[in-house]
Amino acid sequence: MNIDELFKIPAIPSGKNKRKLPDNPSLDFLNKYRQASNDEEIESSESKRRNVTIEEDEDDARNYGGEVDDYGYEDEEDEGRFFGGGLTDEQKKILELVDEIDADETEALDATTVKKYILRFEKAINKNQEQRVKYADNPEKFMESEADLDEEIKNLLALTQAPQHYRELVSLGSIPSLLSLLSHENTDIALDAIELINELTDEDVAPGEDMEDEEKAEAITESINIFVKALIDEQLPELLLQNLQRLDENEAADRQGVFNALSIFENLVSIDLKYAEIVVEKTDILPWLLKRINTKAFDSNRGYAVEILSILLQESRANRIKLGELGGIDVLLRVLSSYKRKDPADDDEAELMENCFTSLCSALAEPEIKKLFLEGEGIELMLIMIKEKSMARIRAVKVLDYAMSTSAGTANCYRFVESFGLKTLFPMFMGKGVKKLKKAYKAYSETEEEEHILGIIISLFKNLPQDDIQRLRLIRKFSDENFEKVDRLFDLLEHYHARDAMTQTEIETEKEQLDEEDLEDMADQFYIRRLDAGLFTLQRVCLAIVVLCEEDERVLEHALMLLNRKDRDMTFVTSLIDADESLAKEMEAVRGPIFSNQASTEESKVEAMDTDSAPNVDQQANNN
Repeated sequence: MNIDELFKIPAIPSGKNKRKLPDNPSLDFLNKYRQASNDEEIESSESKRRNVTIEEDEDDARNYGGEVDDYGYEDEEDEGRFFGGGLTDEQKKILELVDEIDADETEALDATTVKKYILRFEKAINKNQEQRVKYADNPEKFMESEADLDEEIKNLLALTQAPQHYRELVSLGSIPSLLSLLSHENTDIALDAIELINELTDEDVAPGEDMEDEEKAEAITESINIFVKALIDEQLPELLLQNLQRLDENEAADRQGVFNALSIFENLVSIDLKYAEIVVEKTDILPWLLKRINTKAFDSNRGYAVEILSILLQESRANRIKLGELGGIDVLLRVLSSYKRKDPADDDEAELMENCFTSLCSALAEPEIKKLFLEGEGIELMLIMIKEKSMARIRAVKVLDYAMSTSAGTANCYRFVESFGLKTLFPMFMGKGVKKLKKAYKAYSETEEEEHILGIIISLFKNLPQDDIQRLRLIRKFSDENFEKVDRLFDLLEHYHARDAMTQTEIETEKEQLDEEDLEDMADQFYIRRLDAGLFTLQRVCLAIVVLCEEDERVLEHALMLLNRKDRDMTFVTSLIDADESLAKEMEAVRGPIFSNQASTEESKVEAMDTDSAPNVDQQANNN
């Protein structure tokens, strides 16, 4: 007898065996009917919000049109039960009463009942261990105990309905027992245990914001935290990684097990961000993720691995630095390079690409990673993506903004200009190709792109000294083509100033409904709202206008002419900067680290450079 057969899902019963309700069933009948249905649901367990694969029952879909029947429809018509939910009014009233009874039974899942579940679970583990030792050479002898253990694991799924009692697993010392199953000889048992832990730690078990009982919400949160801390202390991350390394993803069950294990890592971080560093410090999860990501074929687990990586990098400098030490930046650039000229095949693959970009942007917050990005020819790759106008181009602009920001991005700024990035940047700045991008990609945001383009321009001003020829090339771009780029700056100034004014009007209206204490509490939120609505971009525009006017008299003359048309002068621009103390300080940085009066002599050098043949960025990247 094959022990693996014991854990296979039973076949779906055919339609001829389907239970049917009599016209006026008794309460006993309905209780039995619902109890049988509930037993089947428990057998299958509550599925996670995401699965590796979803298999549809085609026969069931044909018979029922793919819709799940309800006890009744809100807009049920009067033509009879064939046009409604299929139940008479009396049947529906009875079932409503049964629902109320079931609700009471759920509330009855108290500490005593939970302890009974746990004790039965412990007994099943002990019995299985004893029989496996006693009948090591005769699997048929311990088969029944294995089935009992499988059943008790599934019974513990009921705890997700009462997370305030998770602490009972800790107080009864059952955490080591539960985690011991992750190393069980029968992989099916280990997979059951992984699924159980995944469900118990799912974010859905935590109290939602709509929970009115604050005391109960606090009890649930505390219980979950106690439970998760105990899991971490008993080496859950290490055991999960062992399973990730031993599972064979060519097998469907193992593939789902890998997905569930990754989901547990996500659950831990969602419960407390501190666990992101703990799991990376205690395990080799980062090397495993990078190896799993660094493959060519797309599958759900590869996509999920990238998502987990992005989650682990979000709030942790230590994790970002370790990623760099493990060669993770090269891995991310290698994966992204496959999308430089082609788009992802579907939405799932697009999400993988998006998470790669997110991981890269998170890592680029660290100076050490900016250097690795430069060495990995990341600047050149992003420029290729932008020129190819593929889906990746949307995020490549954001990556460049992150890579070139702060003084640590100075080398990347030089590489950007040397790679003729200005010739790629300014067509985007002028809005060329925007209509096509909007039509082709729903993810494209013109506002977001304008923010990142201006971020790149400001970083160039900050990091390229005034006596440097590369900075002069940047300044000269704004006087080309009859100052069209200066005109564009003032168009953006008007657009974002109007948006900010509208947002301020809305905020002032809301303030009238608040008292002084609420006004103080909401001050930061109101400012963030203004930034999100366009104030941040407006500030970048003002910084660029002021520094250009200071460094090029021709730009100043043109700017004053544009301002005069609106009955304004430069104080209109400078006042927007002076209104924010931090922005006024930033203005000093934008002016550049070195001042010089050599502009006129250096300009001739720029003209000479511009006459040189510019190598194709694609060819440059290939040569490198």
